[in-house]
Amino acid sequence: MRSKDSASPKGKKNVAKVRSARLIKEISVAAVAERQNILAQRVKQDRKERFESYMSKILPTGKGKPRTRRAALAMPAPLRILAEGDSWFEYPLEEGGIIDHLEGLLGVLICNMAHHGDEVRQMMGLSQRTELDERLSNPRIRFDALLFSGGGNDLVGDQFCIWLNEYHAGATPDELINRDRLAAVLSVVEAGYRDMIAIRDKRSPQTKIFFHGYDFPMPTGKKACFVGPWLKPSLEGRGIEDNQLQYEVVAVMLSEFAKMLQKVAVESTNVFYVPTQRNLEPTSTWWANEIHPSPKGFRKLAEVFKTALQVEFPELA
Repeated sequence: MRSKDSASPKGKKNVAKVRSARLIKEISVAAVAERQNILAQRVKQDRKERFESYMSKILPTGKGKPRTRRAALAMPAPLRILAEGDSWFEYPLEEGGIIDHLEGLLGVLICNMAHHGDEVRQMMGLSQRTELDERLSNPRIRFDALLFSGGGNDLVGDQFCIWLNEYHAGATPDELINRDRLAAVLSVVEAGYRDMIAIRDKRSPQTKIFFHGYDFPMPTGKKACFVGPWLKPSLEGRGIEDNQLQYEVVAVMLSEFAKMLQKVAVESTNVFYVPTQRNLEPTSTWWANEIHPSPKGFRKLAEVFKTALQVEFPELA
């Protein structure tokens, strides 16, 4: 039974306002969901086109195209490298990221499936892990190496402040990191890395995996690809004002990340940690913004990757 208030002209007007507000919210939510879906589909299509482009360049066409997996694998070919990861592998500005520079240094085409902004949680989520499974079990190609860059976005996005403690006088960089929370997020990232290795073990055990721990940036507050910043605002939000102390806090946190990666590599077969840390100075010469190297910096780190690959693949020397 309707109340007298809702039956009155004023009540009907209030009900209409509530319904209108709900409708506006529903339309807004639907619009956001649609934009996210469109973006996801564009990324998926882009990844598909990149892979098809790579395959068209490395496999012969027409009469010379191999008909079977055995025939394809028996053909002489340069090193076949698959790359997956974030903006350190696929930097959308200037001269690109590590992979763009590495291709030039090696003179080898790399199948770069990395996408800026990806977190390990996304890369090892159902959609992209299915893609990785398909790439490594593709009957037309066997990848010699899988290069992976992930974990940075899990740590240093807007959530960076969560892993920090409040500043107090005389606090050391180590004391300003919330160890329990950092361990929690690193465990999630580690699970993603181990899942990636498990997929490789199942589908292509001879494929060698190479991953890295980034390097230590100076928190400058400079935006990254028109978004952010995250490091400096998070540090200042916890009362950490001194720039050198800010740098040292970030360095300690990324050092813990590297320790986790080194542990995973040691405990796995055909998995290698690439020592990219402590290669770049915390200056504008080496850094484009507070989380991405400059072209010079990316090239320097590509050289580190090149050295690591040459150890395992002497034919690249």
